[in-house]
Amino acid sequence: MADALEIDFLPVGENSKSGDAIAFRFGNYENSQWKNQTVFIIDGGNKASGEALITHVNQVYKTDKVDRVILTHPDGDHASGLRSVVDNLDVGKIWMHRPWNHWADLKDSIKDGRITKASFGERLRNAYQYAYEIEQIAVRKKIEIFAPHQGAYYHEGDDVPLLRVLGPGKELYLNLLQASDKTPQMGVSEGIAKSFSEAEEVTAWEDMNFDNEHLGETPDDTSVENDMSLVLYLTVANQKILFTGDAGILGMYNAIRYSIGKEINLKDLNAFQVPHHGSKHNLSKGILDYIYAPIGIISCAKLGEPVHYSKIVSNALRRRKIVPYKTQGTLLRYHGGKAPDRAGFSTATPIPFHNVVEL
Repeated sequence: MADALEIDFLPVGENSKSGDAIAFRFGNYENSQWKNQTVFIIDGGNKASGEALITHVNQVYKTDKVDRVILTHPDGDHASGLRSVVDNLDVGKIWMHRPWNHWADLKDSIKDGRITKASFGERLRNAYQYAYEIEQIAVRKKIEIFAPHQGAYYHEGDDVPLLRVLGPGKELYLNLLQASDKTPQMGVSEGIAKSFSEAEEVTAWEDMNFDNEHLGETPDDTSVENDMSLVLYLTVANQKILFTGDAGILGMYNAIRYSIGKEINLKDLNAFQVPHHGSKHNLSKGILDYIYAPIGIISCAKLGEPVHYSKIVSNALRRRKIVPYKTQGTLLRYHGGKAPDRAGFSTATPIPFHNVVEL
């Protein structure tokens, strides 16, 4: 049984464009050495962060083997860098969805009779080009690709899940895919389709009083692609970590309902990744009623404020005694169990409470 865990949230984006690039390993740490280590990568950010992941695995984890590569969803800021990772490292298996493989599930809903199986696949391969390129590399290197629907899990030796997929469920995933404007014209339910509007930025005052909080109850203006994002629950080395990718309110509630049904307590976490780089559109008061960890980690670009991260979100975490930390150009390392300190690293500075927030 593994007794050590370390997770590295690599910085993505020099300017305002955020992304996720996460590497972690677990195993046994004895006599100043990692033994029986297992290495995972979740998302690859952009091209530069993909290259940084390769260097990190080689030089810090001292291996070229990655047991699992996971793409939470096919947006470019998560998929682009994984092309280099899959091409240049020894990857055991890839977890990712391939939207172009769902013709049989969706063909009866397509309104345009000119759409064929071939044109459906071609359109979605073009729409999700980076994910498709990952598939092509995997086929060339004979790496298995697994579709990680809700309930899937990774285990070693016995059948105890170490990493579980909490969401989305397959039905929700297909509904979201059906609603995406990247998919050929379909009958889209009103409850899934999303609309967007731009509003002038204004500021407001907040303090630690919950009455002054501007976090929404049920914000719903994230993209359907974001709600396709995997929500993952890691339990290893007596640590419980929640990875949320870019999941929105719909995706988060879907994962929460599943976790409740499986008696997984998301208020007993050691740390959790704040969804969608700390955007105010992907977290709500209701979601935070079901999630608690002493540490919240936000992967955001160096110049991403005030969108990534939103001070409304970091303040909401502070009120609930979740201490938020941000990458913003810097690698963040979380470690637990017997994992040692790393030379050259010091304790990160948390995000302070902000009295002035952007609405």
